[in-house]
Amino acid sequence: MNTTEDDHESLSPRLEQLLTIMEHICNDLAWGRYDRAGELFEMTRNAEYPSPLAKLAESFGLMLVKVEAREYRLEGMVTELRRVGDELREARRRLLRENQGLKQGLVERYSAKRIVGQSPPMRAVLGQVERIADTSISVLITGETGTGKELLAKALHYNSPRKAGPFIALNCSAVPETLFERELFGIEKGVATGVLMHRGLLEQAQGGTLLLDEIADMPLSCQGKLLRVLEERELTRVGGTRVLQLDVRILAATNKDMTLAVQSGAFRGDLFFRLNVMSLHLPPLRERREDIVPLMRHFLDLHSRSMGRDQPRLAKSALEALASYDWPGNVRELSNEMERLVALSFVGEIHFEDLSPGIRGNQEREPAATTSVALDLGHVRARPSISSESAEPPAASEPAGSTCIPSREPGSVPPIVTVPGSLLATEKMLILNALRSTQGNKTQAAKVLGISREGLRKKLKRLGITE
Repeated sequence: MNTTEDDHESLSPRLEQLLTIMEHICNDLAWGRYDRAGELFEMTRNAEYPSPLAKLAESFGLMLVKVEAREYRLEGMVTELRRVGDELREARRRLLRENQGLKQGLVERYSAKRIVGQSPPMRAVLGQVERIADTSISVLITGETGTGKELLAKALHYNSPRKAGPFIALNCSAVPETLFERELFGIEKGVATGVLMHRGLLEQAQGGTLLLDEIADMPLSCQGKLLRVLEERELTRVGGTRVLQLDVRILAATNKDMTLAVQSGAFRGDLFFRLNVMSLHLPPLRERREDIVPLMRHFLDLHSRSMGRDQPRLAKSALEALASYDWPGNVRELSNEMERLVALSFVGEIHFEDLSPGIRGNQEREPAATTSVALDLGHVRARPSISSESAEPPAASEPAGSTCIPSREPGSVPPIVTVPGSLLATEKMLILNALRSTQGNKTQAAKVLGISREGLRKKLKRLGITE
């Protein structure tokens, strides 16, 4: 504080000391030091100074306390922000690691080598997938509903250099024609009242893969614009003028005959040839019966783990019916049937009576047919028709020509089990023998046969046994 010599002479020593302290406090505040507030309050406590000066000193001390408190809170906030920043950086690193792990899991899950298919047609298709996965050519995937066309498309994506990018699927038959152009190409804000900007699926799939499922149902009005996008690799949103460069791989799938669609005028021929650079056809399940049992094993394991249950066993009669069924819904129907059986399985074994009515009816309509089925379930064993406690000898429980499913070494040829033509007659004979040996006691007869009492009741009704 600058004063003249006369000013110093007019101030008492105590007052000058007070002013000196206030001067030092101002200097300390500039350097972030707040430790002299107590000294200032102590000097003004006894009212030795003129009232205006004492009030000024007291206000000065209060200001010092408030500034110190504010600085303390700011330091706490800075410390907290640093802690939160460290946590966010660690969470980001953790999410990146998890994201990389998930993407690697998708790559392994959709590897062509892990897709269940042992039949020659499927091996040929999967071999083609491995050869073209690392390219960006357009692929047209054909096959009946439920054969796994989207699974094949994911195998192409997750085994390509685009696996880090998005995989987006559009069901062309599920989008109304009036909204199709907006969903696929996007739209600019303000094209109409209340319309907001929307990024189309082509734009969202940038750097990745777009699957156009049910491509035969794409509106004819949008096919010309899609053809131009594929040829120019450029996109303009509806109502917009800005041209966007595209880097997207296009895959298409359909269960219809595209040649007929082109001939009838429902689909543009130039777009068809642009999409059909490479064609992959998935055969229906009835044409690759070697894959039915491995798929059954796969889906039983998959659905058992998803439901947290032990994997049920398949009795021989159920296995034979499932293997001989035509599966019009293909792999999707097989998966749904296995999921249903796992959900309804309470005794750890699935019998013929547990199957869906359509599958049971198919087997019952052809009782005299002799079917040879390759069995490859590893853990599955045929259930003995009569337990060892039965009065009947063990040999009588097996009909002539039938065998249990033996275990086999890995890589060996699956055994062949021959289903006898008189299966229903043999089953009826075994049930009657069990009822006679237990004097008509159905509970005991069910135990002898190794089935539940409810299962026995259903068999009696189906076979027309009234005992």
